[in-house]
Amino acid sequence: DNQSLCGYIYAGHMEIKVIFGEWEGALKLADQAGSPPRAALVATFTGIRFTFLVALIYIKAGQLIKTDAITRLKWKTKALKEIWTIRKWVKRGNPNVVHSLHLLEAELAALNKKNKKAEQHFNSAIDTAEKNGFLQDQALSNEMASTYYKRRGDESNRDHYLKQAIECYSKWGATAKAHQLSGISLESS
Repeated sequence: DNQSLCGYIYAGHMEIKVIFGEWEGALKLADQAGSPPRAALVATFTGIRFTFLVALIYIKAGQLIKTDAITRLKWKTKALKEIWTIRKWVKRGNPNVVHSLHLLEAELAALNKKNKKAEQHFNSAIDTAEKNGFLQDQALSNEMASTYYKRRGDESNRDHYLKQAIECYSKWGATAKAHQLSGISLESS
């Protein structure tokens, strides 16, 4: 019955699913979590992270999970609601979510096939995360950029961002993730 504890657990599980690219599992968790845990996490780092993760999960679901157009539209609408919240935080001066907003804007632009805007936001997400010391998000942003370029058939940029992601995950200590991405890197060579 402890909603705070529930929220922390959901956020942790969603973080792991996102890091390992398990989007369907992440989507199930986001749907299960609902709003009670979020309400218990107001004004905490985990509450902010929860909001970012849910937005990213819904965008990625819209990009990657095969389903009908109505379901994808519902996911996009849910993502936009979360992004609106993060935009509000940035507008109010929260510097700790600027890189997260750039990553979400990049993925949203990619979903909407606005390639130039997506590329600009990926680079801003990476640069801002690096500047502010969010190594795990720098790694995630590089990985998401690599995936974006792979979908576009741009192997050169894909490889560049993939190498950067591996380096960042390694520095962060996420060796299992770095090994997972190294395997992807070797497969494409």
